[in-house]
Parts: sequence; structure tokens; C-alpha cells
Amino acid sequence: MPRFEYACKECNVSWEIEEAVGHAPKTNDCPLCEEDCSRYFGNQIPAISFGDNGCGNYGKTKGARDFHTVRQRYKKFEEKGYDKTSADKFLRRSIKETGERILDDRHYKAMNFNYDALARDGLVKKLTDKESAEKVKRCDKLTQDAYNKANKQGYDLDITKNPKQG
Repeated sequence: MPRFEYACKECNVSWEIEEAVGHAPKTNDCPLCEEDCSRYFGNQIPAISFGDNGCGNYGKTKGARDFHTVRQRYKKFEEKGYDKTSADKFLRRSIKETGERILDDRHYKAMNFNYDALARDGLVKKLTDKESAEKVKRCDKLTQDAYNKANKQGYDLDITKNPKQG
């Protein structure tokens, strides 16, 4: 949602409000003196793009993109799906961006925990064999209860079979 800036000449303060495009009031009350103040345009930079994200826009006037046309195209994409050219372009761009993110050091790092250091700092606790066995027993009971509930609802599940194997 766009932000609109207002300034009070009396108090020498400025503030912003968020409002839908076309619904921003021409004046707003100053938060300090409650004087009616006008919008301030000095610090505002237009941040509007009438282009799209690279899917479609294959008309005669590639450079001159119309916001209404882009909005209508995406409405059509939502209803009927992408045309082949736009879908291929979207897929190629998505694959490229994913590849760049994989190569970026800030993403997809393996998590290697130093459990000894975590235990030393009191952040983790090693379970005894008895505690571990109790947890496994509780998990088994929860699983059995879930299977029983599903079978009561009409599913034919057998806890002894792997569901992926059928």
C-alpha cells in the first residue's frame, strides 16, 4: 500500500499515512497541533511500474506497457493458465533464480550442530535410555491412536504395513 506524506508548517513536522491509490485525502490533521495540513511531495519518488514481471507483454509496443493491459493479462493467466510462451519464460526465469540462490552462500547451508557445546551450555540434554524408550513408547501410542481414529472414519489402514508400499 502506498504511503503519502503530509507536512505541518506550524509545527514543522511531517508524517506518513498508508492509503489506497486514489483514496489519500488532500489534507490531514497534524498529530501535534491538529491543524489541517496539505500533502508534501518533496521527498516522494514515484515507485510505480506499469510493466510486468517478464511473462507475456508480446504486443507491437513492447516498451509502452499499459497497467490495465498487464492487469487484464494476469487475470486471464489466473483464470486459464499461462500461454506456452509465457509459461516457458516464467519457468526459465524461476530455474535461473533458483540456481543463483543455490550458489549464494547465504542460502541452503547445511546445519551442523555441535551437540557437545550445546550440552555444555545447557541448551540440550542427552536423554537416558529409559527416557528415550518412554518417548518411543509415547510416539507409538500416538500413532496407534491416529490409525484407530482413521479406521473409525472409514479408512482401511494397517499400522504394520508401510503406507507408501500399499
